[in-house]
Amino acid sequence: MKIATHDGKFHADDVFGVALTRHLFPDAEVVRTRDPGVLAEADLVLDVGGVYDVAALRFDHHQLSSGARPNGILFSAFGLLWQHYGLEYCDGDKDVWTKIDARLVSAIDAVDNGQSLAQTTDFRVAPIDISQVLGLLNPIGDGEDFDEQFFHAVDLATILLARYKARYAAEIAAEKEFVRLYGESPDKRSVVLDKFLPHGGAATAQPELLFTVFPGATGNWNLQTVRPSGSEFGSRKLLPEAWRGRTGAELAELTGVADAVFCHKGGFIAAAQSREGAQELLRQALEA
Repeated sequence: MKIATHDGKFHADDVFGVALTRHLFPDAEVVRTRDPGVLAEADLVLDVGGVYDVAALRFDHHQLSSGARPNGILFSAFGLLWQHYGLEYCDGDKDVWTKIDARLVSAIDAVDNGQSLAQTTDFRVAPIDISQVLGLLNPIGDGEDFDEQFFHAVDLATILLARYKARYAAEIAAEKEFVRLYGESPDKRSVVLDKFLPHGGAATAQPELLFTVFPGATGNWNLQTVRPSGSEFGSRKLLPEAWRGRTGAELAELTGVADAVFCHKGGFIAAAQSREGAQELLRQALEA
């Protein structure tokens, strides 16, 4: 099989498009060209050629026929490929496909089509996005070759796409387990987990839930607040004001929890060395 894309300067959509198709067709030859004769001989063409035709395996987006998402984001070549091949890449898991489409693919589509996704705040510092990162791999000066740098970028995109797939598959499984454990909690304002489970969105989806307790990566047990729906950093109920910014013996004296470790100054997380200590902090937080 021969996969063709354009030569010269590359962007995230052709890089990720090749990463996706090369994963699905590992024995394929990848060529970079704008030569119409070479493109005509290729089995699959992306981001060049002026044609979007799934039956013919042509995935260019530089013409009106490529269309847009319901939210108005125009498809890039990667977006078109993802609609056709993404579910296969995700082993048929529609939930994982949807998360990658919403978080990664849509963003690449928008940036490639010149559609802004964010406005800078008063800090006047714009975030760096994945399209910019891959763009940095284009040749700088005369000592680097476009094709060689392109395949370096494809290798990086291959790793990132696989990590997104693994991350979201794990998160979805963890969220299902979290919902099951929360259903068994006698007090719907809190849940205690025996192991860490990614649960931010799943916790927010439980309208009565205020706090979660779970073992942290450092060996401590964490008490964490739950974000309200639509908030990235808020808390439905903050930890007591008197605890905030306190650590060690000072926090232990305030709470009576001998192994209390710290409480963040923002009041959204605290920790103790033991499960029992964290549960006592939880009891006090619920009563505060």
